[in-house]
Amino acid sequence: MRFIGVIAVLFFSACEKSGFSYEDVPKDGDLQQTLLDTVSITMRTVQMDSVITSGTGVALIGGYNDPFFGRIDAGTYFRVGLPTDKTVPDRAVYDSIEIIMRPTGYYYGDTTKPQRIMVHQLTQELKLPDDFNAFYAHQSFPVKVATLGDQQLEILPTSGKLVRFRLDDMKGREMFDLLKTKAQEVSTEDLFLEYMKGLAIRGSNNSAALGFQAKDSSLFIRVHYHVTTTEIEKKYFDFFLSRPDLQFNEIKKDRTGTPLAALPRGANGLLTSATDKQAFLQSLTGTAIRMDFFSLPELVKLGRYGRIMRAQLVIKPVNGTFQDYALPPKITICLADYKNVVAPGDTVPNSNSALQYGDLVVDKINPENTSYTYDVTAYCKAVIASDLYSYRGLLLVPTAGDYRTQFNRLIIGDGKNAGYRAQLRIYYLLYQ
Repeated sequence: MRFIGVIAVLFFSACEKSGFSYEDVPKDGDLQQTLLDTVSITMRTVQMDSVITSGTGVALIGGYNDPFFGRIDAGTYFRVGLPTDKTVPDRAVYDSIEIIMRPTGYYYGDTTKPQRIMVHQLTQELKLPDDFNAFYAHQSFPVKVATLGDQQLEILPTSGKLVRFRLDDMKGREMFDLLKTKAQEVSTEDLFLEYMKGLAIRGSNNSAALGFQAKDSSLFIRVHYHVTTTEIEKKYFDFFLSRPDLQFNEIKKDRTGTPLAALPRGANGLLTSATDKQAFLQSLTGTAIRMDFFSLPELVKLGRYGRIMRAQLVIKPVNGTFQDYALPPKITICLADYKNVVAPGDTVPNSNSALQYGDLVVDKINPENTSYTYDVTAYCKAVIASDLYSYRGLLLVPTAGDYRTQFNRLIIGDGKNAGYRAQLRIYYLLYQ
């Protein structure tokens, strides 16, 4: 079986080389340090379980088309609570109602086009189902057919400006009158929840997904009114987001006509041989990349006295796939069993026992130099010493925060994808 190609060989005597430990190696004889860079990597794209999207502090709204991942749409669900001061002054007159959102600065897709935003009122109370402690990306709640607002907006996500979205005046007057008459529906938070069960904000056939802060002072309904005395005094009531732990994002995907259309659930996934020599990662849609190094144990056949001095995993995105679709800024490599189960904290540290995220280098002038790099020395040694039960592959996933709030994705090539493949570089010391 062909499993290793040697591209550089250096011969030297034991007394001429420092910085290596030669224990258990005969004192006389030559040592060979070899750089092995064609160790076979088996790669596949796997469909993970649905992602927890509640309590992240980020509301994702909108959608976009991706040539590899398909059509992706996001909507957010949340509650609002009563104003701190519910007193309506005499002679107060209703003016308008709006929803106010503060962008996080994050976006994915083309923001130069107007984005259609729709606000719906829920018909079912926003609360966790029995035996659940979080909401997941695949979950949703039923909404009223009639929207509270439906507009095309030009949104500049990095401008720092608030997004103001006018809502239906019929709902605004209704809420204002409830406060003015001190109706039962606004007497307590519980009774208000029966009236306003929750809200959903979605896009429709948009060109970008946008991030907004999901905090009480950053996502809220504002009811404007005025009081006329000697002059017109403008005032408002704010219905702030409540229970931020229940706010969550629904993520929909349609992979029809893409390389991932046939991606099944389960540990097997799709080998790169079935996806044009490429593997795909995007956490919010549940796609991850698994790598296996089944040929590593064959290194012992090079000679009795040999050892891995250093091993480096270099991951290069396929050129042309990341210029318009940003890469994950950080990617963690985790130890995964054959079912892709990762034990808590089971990541691959570097030689200093520190977490590593790939140290992404983006080269816009020479994109072929764009890469993530990892120290996998200890991992490779463990694979060589492993058996069928202790063996672990590598699962590539973004960091926990990015995993639940970003659409950034990665496409990498396998060993047959010329020029843009993942590569394991092993510096191997062998006694001759």
